[in-house]
Amino acid sequence: MHLEKYFSLNEIALMSICGAMIFVMKIAFKIPVHIPGGHSGIFWVIPMIIGISIVRKPGAGIYIGLISGLLASFFGIGALHVFDIFKYLAVGIAADICSMLFVYRFDLIAVGVITGAVANVVKMVVSYSVELLLGVQPFFIIIGIGVSSFSHILFGGLGGLISVYIIRRLTRAGVIGEKDG
Repeated sequence: MHLEKYFSLNEIALMSICGAMIFVMKIAFKIPVHIPGGHSGIFWVIPMIIGISIVRKPGAGIYIGLISGLLASFFGIGALHVFDIFKYLAVGIAADICSMLFVYRFDLIAVGVITGAVANVVKMVVSYSVELLLGVQPFFIIIGIGVSSFSHILFGGLGGLISVYIIRRLTRAGVIGEKDG
């Protein structure tokens, strides 16, 4: 199946914008909160969830993750540079799976929080896995995972919560509509 037959041109444009927004938010919101881990997840999770919520098709998260991963890899914003594409593809896959499991019910707070937290934790796990494959000592990786797991869950969940409120407002305002199954 061809991409242009599965996703409409409007959906491709929206997902591309959401992927680019993730990249921009990773650059713009480098806030020094002195907490190890995924505090930027509160921001970058929002366009991922909103894009998936509007498109409501399997693969939307993967496409959004691919766009943000390509931008991050090309511009080298993360510590892993070219390997950043794996982090963002994994995030898209995780968000797609959560979306399908919860039938795209991003009007529910629990769905947004869980999806945001899962996506942010998956990003952390893939990042540490790539570092392990590149030769970083396992001791440092285990310490890093232990310390930053809580912050990844917390900030990813908060980003998911914000997404739910944005989606609710956009739906009430008639900007986006509920699609049938």
